[in-house]
Amino acid sequence: MSDNKTILLVEDCSDDVDLVTRLIWRYFGPAKSLHHCATMAEAEAYICTRGAELCVVLLDLGLPDTANPIDTFQRLKKYAVDVPLVILTGAQDHDLALRLMEEGAEDFICKNQIFSAPDSLRNAIEFAVRRHELLRMTDKKAEDAKAEKDMLMSWMNGDYSVQKRGNDQ
Repeated sequence: MSDNKTILLVEDCSDDVDLVTRLIWRYFGPAKSLHHCATMAEAEAYICTRGAELCVVLLDLGLPDTANPIDTFQRLKKYAVDVPLVILTGAQDHDLALRLMEEGAEDFICKNQIFSAPDSLRNAIEFAVRRHELLRMTDKKAEDAKAEKDMLMSWMNGDYSVQKRGNDQ
């Protein structure tokens, strides 16, 4: 899993916070710490100051200071640009899940699912973090390939002033 060690849980229900805390400790132990925010305002402030420490955000969609589930996701996504977001909600809405996945959520898990299959939370976290890392590596490879192609095209067009990449620059 990622070098970052903090899982951010954005959840306003204390019972759900207790359950997730126990599961995080059970599956990750001291390897991961958990930070809890009960409102979107708290989460936004935390991400602004400590976002680089996060490996994943677990987001409840029904927060007291957001208008609706879409607003909740979009507001957090604006702050957690390079952090995988896993939706952890009581809403069993397939269409909402698909929409949020299209907008960048890494996974969508219903809270009742973690009651009946607690390891589903661990899987969602691990898979989201790994998928996010793989996508980042793929994007980096594509950027490198494009830069290499652009340099080659410039050279082929007679621009011999193009600097070599790497240590020869």
